[in-house]
Amino acid sequence: MTADLSLTAQDIEEMISSTLLAEMDYQQKLKYCCGQSLGSSFTPGNEVFQEPKLILERIARIFGIDSTEIAGKNIADLAKLTFTKTNGRPQNLTFFTSGSTGTPVPAESDFADLKQEIQSLAKLFPSRKRIVSFVPRHHIYGFLFSIMLPKALDIPVEYRAALPGAEQIKTMMQGDLIIAFPLLWKKLEKLHTEFPEDVYGVTSTGPCPVETITSLQTQGLARMTEVYGSSETGGIGYRHDPAEMYTLLNHWKQTGNSTIERTSADGSKQIHTLQDNLEWQGAQFKPLKRTDKAVQVGGINVYPARVEEIFKTCPQVKECVVRLMRSEEGERLKAFIVPAAKIEHALLEKELRNLANQELSRHEKPGKYDFGPTLPVSEMGKLTDW
Repeated sequence: MTADLSLTAQDIEEMISSTLLAEMDYQQKLKYCCGQSLGSSFTPGNEVFQEPKLILERIARIFGIDSTEIAGKNIADLAKLTFTKTNGRPQNLTFFTSGSTGTPVPAESDFADLKQEIQSLAKLFPSRKRIVSFVPRHHIYGFLFSIMLPKALDIPVEYRAALPGAEQIKTMMQGDLIIAFPLLWKKLEKLHTEFPEDVYGVTSTGPCPVETITSLQTQGLARMTEVYGSSETGGIGYRHDPAEMYTLLNHWKQTGNSTIERTSADGSKQIHTLQDNLEWQGAQFKPLKRTDKAVQVGGINVYPARVEEIFKTCPQVKECVVRLMRSEEGERLKAFIVPAAKIEHALLEKELRNLANQELSRHEKPGKYDFGPTLPVSEMGKLTDW
């Protein structure tokens, strides 16, 4: 019997709650949270958010509804309205990812394709009894694995805050499937706490170090599944061993080194270009070097990744990331630098500007330098704007 993968009003409420929580600071979350979700009576407004209208527009965009109809409503009423308009089966869902500027970029997915994907992924986890998710439900990864997968497997789901602690591991149960991301897995690994028997893990959103997975398995994690994909494509492939290659999900096929073709639920086909060059062996692949994406500065194509590599040759630089400025900041590149040792930021900036003068073209030179102890990352450990 095929599981009903339609969304319920409660599913929609969880996605809305997750979207709003991502815009709150820690103290606001403590004040308004009920468990790991906002209360049904919570109404997004100016007393909490600086720009509630923009957040509501994003929520409306997710479900393909009119944002003017949801203003002033609490979460429960907003979810009921959305459910009524979509009948739990929206034609499309739009998820957001950060582009080269850090501004959220919409990526639309056909709901039928999302169901197709989760039916394929569910076959990887037939013996699981419960899902424990640390991933926001409004991201495509969190949506697929903590909203859709519990339906496909007909098992309960528990949402938890991505706060590492020994209790997070000790309270797992036999048959659990933990949905997390590389940064959290790294933090859980450093606790050196033993997992209960027969607990599986899933990781996605970026590469998870082999040593982290190996160490977690030494601590008793029975299996780690890595899922390769993106907001634009959803899941593409999986592997249960970091020493192995990824296996393509059955609705994908290779068409080039970094291009693949999807056969959608309606039989239509579409080519996608990936952000990585891949090594292929039949239907199996391994990501190689990430393809460098160009941005335009003064009408000239420049590559932020090249600027990063130049700056990393400086012994005083531990890590760095380079982005195109937002429109309100200017029209040049900007750099965020993590110093390798204690050094005055002004001195390091002077050294980097000298290096830029020697190695970079006029359009490649950053116009702004920022410094900090760690790179700016999101709640899931992905690089963000600053």
